[in-house]
Amino acid sequence: MQNPKEKGEIMRHAMRLVKSKGDGAIDHGNKMVERMQEEGDEEDQIFWNKIARQVELLVFEAPPD
Repeated sequence: MQNPKEKGEIMRHAMRLVKSKGDGAIDHGNKMVERMQEEGDEEDQIFWNKIARQVELLVFEAPPD
């Protein structure tokens, strides 16, 4: 289970990504997961995977403009 500090950090990153990239934040998050996987950075891959999942939730649950 994630500790509250990590959850907050993931949410902050996800919100910043959605704010800066809009709907493109999903693709950006997934690309970062792939990049970390290619680099063999398992810890960052896990972190970015959590961010990517949170971005999807934020984008798909956002009320329409």
